[in-house]
Formats: sequence, C-alpha cells, structure tokens
Amino acid sequence: MHILLAALGILAAGAFWIYRVRRVADNTRVVLDAAQDIKAAARRFGFRTRANQHPAEGVDDPRVSAAALLVLVAETDGGISRAEQDMILEQLQSVFAMPAGEVEELFQFAKWLANQSSNPDNMIRRLIKRTVNLGGRDTLPDLIRMVSAVGKADTGTLTDDTQQVIERLKQLNA
Repeated sequence: MHILLAALGILAAGAFWIYRVRRVADNTRVVLDAAQDIKAAARRFGFRTRANQHPAEGVDDPRVSAAALLVLVAETDGGISRAEQDMILEQLQSVFAMPAGEVEELFQFAKWLANQSSNPDNMIRRLIKRTVNLGGRDTLPDLIRMVSAVGKADTGTLTDDTQQVIERLKQLNA
C-alpha cells in the first residue's frame, strides 16, 4: 500500500510541475505576442529606429506623433486612467477617421513610443515639432482640441502641465 501511495505522490508531483511549466510557457507566449504586435504596428505606421537619434525623430506619420503626445498628456498626472484612455481612443477615431482596431493598435504603439524617453517634457517638445513638420500647421487646431479633451477627461479641468502643452501649441498656431 505504501508503494502505491508513493507512486501516486510522484505522479501528482510530476503533474503539478508539468502544469507549472505549461503556464510559464503560455505567459511567455503572451508577452512575446504583445512585443510582436508592437513591432508590427511600428512597421505599419512607418517607425524606424535610427542610430544616435531620438525616438521621436523615427516617426514618419503625424498620427503616431499626435497619439504619443496624447499619451504623454494623459500620463502627466501619474498614469493613464480609464477615462483618459477612452478619450484618447475616441479622439483618435474621430479626428483621424480610423477603424476601432487600427485605433487600438495606434494607441498601444503610441504608449510604447511615449515611454522611450526618460524626459517627458523633452519628448512632448519633440513630438509637437515632429507632428507639425509631418502634418503641417493645419494640424494644430485639431491637436489643441485633442490635447484639451484628453486633459479634461479625468477631472474636467486642465492640469498646469496640460495647459503648458496647449500654450506651446497655440504659440505655433499664431
């Protein structure tokens, strides 16, 4: 009887470890899939990393730089709330007339791009410049409305940092 219990114990331990290994493999696969999705979005939106160049300079689509700017505006108060995320997605979909799936992909890539710089103020400045260079001055009124909407999404009022971003945009629009 004790031999039978020992054999069952060994089988149970083996089954437990096989289950654990499969869970780790599944989790690893999920992380790798997410990374591949970001890489695919980067290629699709024309992002190219260049040696000795700021990540914002690798953007070739004004929609990407505008989306990354919105993400940085939302993150100024510590993180992106659900209301801010919903507002970003809504603004991207309405202003750029993109389907929901493409908007979600753009948002995920913009989050990645926004976090590529250790200095958010510098990244904001570069993204504004890049958006205007790629899209022209005609993009500024839409960009001001989008930044304002995202800034007000959480509390209904603009933070000082968001007001500074809007002021920078208005100075370029003047």
